[in-house]
Amino acid sequence: MTISANERIGNAQPRSEAPATDAMQAVKAAVGRAAVTLPFVERVVRARRLRHRMRSALGYEPDLRSPVTYNEKLGWRILNDRNLLFPRTTDKVAVRDYVAQKVGSEVLIPLLGAWERSCDIPWDSLPQRFVLKASHGWNMNRLVRDKASVCRATALGQADEWLRQDHYAEAGEWGYRDIPPRLLAEEMLLDERDEIPHDFKFFVFHGKARLLRVHANRFGQHSVTFFDEELKLLPVRQAYPPDPSYVLPNGMHELARLAECIGADFDFARVDLYLAKGRPWFGEITHYDSNACMPYVPASFDRTLGDMWRLPDARWISLLRRIIP
Repeated sequence: MTISANERIGNAQPRSEAPATDAMQAVKAAVGRAAVTLPFVERVVRARRLRHRMRSALGYEPDLRSPVTYNEKLGWRILNDRNLLFPRTTDKVAVRDYVAQKVGSEVLIPLLGAWERSCDIPWDSLPQRFVLKASHGWNMNRLVRDKASVCRATALGQADEWLRQDHYAEAGEWGYRDIPPRLLAEEMLLDERDEIPHDFKFFVFHGKARLLRVHANRFGQHSVTFFDEELKLLPVRQAYPPDPSYVLPNGMHELARLAECIGADFDFARVDLYLAKGRPWFGEITHYDSNACMPYVPASFDRTLGDMWRLPDARWISLLRRIIP
């Protein structure tokens, strides 16, 4: 029979519980203060938090020293890679100039404005349909399909909440650390059905689009379907059910070449594109796909994807870490 710790120490436990709890809180507070002032302690704390998130999401203990799976390599990047292009291409405002220089400004969704405060947004001057976003994080966007039916105070209040968020503090993704919090509005991109177009996410490894993940009907029967570099359907599942009957539209090979041009400067980048009005449009560049916490079915595909990615030289990364904490 197993005897619990409480049973072994009997009545002594209640007398020691409060001091132990107080001591633990004091230790946690000391670690928190040290993490703020000591970069080494901060790195250790962030690594432990990341491992915990990955372990809970992926179902295995991640090896972030000698990574082999795709998610492990993403985790390694989060902790170690200080590529100076990450902040520029993660910032949803600054990335526009980067993409324009790489492939031309015609792929950019028209920008209606960018602001540092919600009170500066000229709400009355905005069109009836637009998309409101924040520049310094993800999952911070609002689709305004009919401005007349939207409560202005509620929308601007949500925007204020976005501005207060610190994505680096929450997720540890270095590229977000120094991005100035801003709000931006873009024209709402619609397809021929007058719906939000399908999202084509290209996984670009070393300048080559090796994988395509298609998000269709995001606000209805959301499906996520995978295709290989030859645009053949893959038996892979992630988060949402795939649609085996999904037929890729014309122009996908050209879209893949566009993604390769945009992602050419990185050993890995996820480049998100749309097709609408008969032409391609840029969505975003992602360097930290799902915070290294999205499992695959089958689980072996995590390793298959990881084999496509050669991480940068550890000596170069070590030097950068000394210069850029």
